[in-house]
Amino acid sequence: MKQINRTAILLFIVLLAAFFLRTYRITVNPPAISWDEASIGYNAYTILTTGRDEHGKFLPLDTFAAFGDYKPPVPIYLTVPFVAIFGLGELAVRLPSALAGVLTVWVLFLLTAELFRESKYAKTIGLTSSLLLTLTPWHIMLSRAGFEANIALLFLVTGILFVLKGRSSPHYFYIAWLPFVMGIYTFNSTRYAGPLIAVSLLILIRKHLIPAKKQVLMGFVIALIALIPIAPHLVSKQARLRFEEVSIFTDLRTVLTSNERRKADAFAPWADILHNRRVGYAREYFVHFFDNLEPRFLFMTGDGNPKFSIQDTGQLLLVTAPFVLLGWLMVFKDFPVAGWFLLWWLVAAIAPSAVARETPHALRIENGLPVYMMVTAYGLVMGVLGVAQRKRIIGMLFLAALILGNFSYFWHNLMAHYPKEYSGEWQYGYKNAIEVARRHESEFDTIVLTESIGRPYIYALFYGQVPLSQFEKTKNASFDAAGFYNVYGFDKYRFTKEGVGDFGGRVMYILPPKDVPKNARVIDTIRLLNGTPVLVAFE
Repeated sequence: MKQINRTAILLFIVLLAAFFLRTYRITVNPPAISWDEASIGYNAYTILTTGRDEHGKFLPLDTFAAFGDYKPPVPIYLTVPFVAIFGLGELAVRLPSALAGVLTVWVLFLLTAELFRESKYAKTIGLTSSLLLTLTPWHIMLSRAGFEANIALLFLVTGILFVLKGRSSPHYFYIAWLPFVMGIYTFNSTRYAGPLIAVSLLILIRKHLIPAKKQVLMGFVIALIALIPIAPHLVSKQARLRFEEVSIFTDLRTVLTSNERRKADAFAPWADILHNRRVGYAREYFVHFFDNLEPRFLFMTGDGNPKFSIQDTGQLLLVTAPFVLLGWLMVFKDFPVAGWFLLWWLVAAIAPSAVARETPHALRIENGLPVYMMVTAYGLVMGVLGVAQRKRIIGMLFLAALILGNFSYFWHNLMAHYPKEYSGEWQYGYKNAIEVARRHESEFDTIVLTESIGRPYIYALFYGQVPLSQFEKTKNASFDAAGFYNVYGFDKYRFTKEGVGDFGGRVMYILPPKDVPKNARVIDTIRLLNGTPVLVAFE
């Protein structure tokens, strides 16, 4: 009982820390909402107020068309109650991801303890994995913004936990596959990684399937029924749009290189084999796959996109690097079946994202993050236990100091320097621009807002809390040939990629500084947090 109470108390402390690190100053750091966050928030707002998305579709269950990127529905529906409680703003669009991050910390404890249940240190390993996830830059960064991937990760670890629990309590099989289905409704990469991991779980627990065949089959039926609303979209042209946009297989450079080399080799028979475009694409795939395993990405600088990394630390804490390797070795030694499952989990998490041109990509491979936590935790716990008892306390204190020191460096930079250095990466300025426009809109016939830093229409809708009926009546918008949704204006707003134009009447422009005429009457200058002018409102 004392051990259980102590474990519960320690886990509660870890969860409190996780909550604080994922919610402290969440409305201002990251320094602005991305256009995807604004889209999720506004569609949640229109669902709340009208039951329809921004395109007028009633309660979509398969997808939200949004920008023509066809967003999965679960993150939007999860945001609806937060918009109802807190209003349409930064807090409402970010809390679902933050709370999902905290819950993932808790579920990871349960999952790790279940996976290593035959070890007498299972709960200690579980607590350590949860603590590591709590302090990991990767998870903190993705929990503090409205990223669908972070919500999908919660569903993934919950599904794995339920399946493993089914080994001893078969009734879990009734619902074990539903979290995987929810992942399909939540994030694109999880649509592929989740089923791959689910299949490996069937192999892992194969001895328990026949005795529980009734529960397993019924669970499959329930999951298949839950998939019905989204199934048509998964095989639709729209679903292929995003894939084709980012895929290495639609990059013609590989074909051109193949043709040039075959020509240089006089189209010899062996050249058709060596320089076959399929060989080229296979090489590209593996290059992109292993990009996601680069030590520099994992432990030094992180993702090159500042939305996913502060650029000064890796996705994981540097001091944990030796224990990742040690953990893999020890897991395969002590629990080889679990080791192979974790390895497959990591491969399945990376495999779908390896088809994309942009790698490494912390968001698309977040599904593999728990593997690093569990393996590292196993290496830390078993490594410390392997030390002579008289040196164990010293070793634990030394490791704790290293981990806290590494984390403190990350946290200080995230809180003190990151917003100023990278506010421009977050479409910073649009909120201020809409505030300026709303203050002066009665003075002007037209407000022209630049598209130079993103998709301004969604910010005008979001921060203006524009009723859907008003947007529908006044919008000038269309889908382009590539399938993306473009809004050229609504009400007094016009959106442009150009500078000053002929709009008629009295016009207020909000454009980049380079597009401001010398004779303009400047109304306001909007600056990034580092002081650099990003937008100028003028007449």
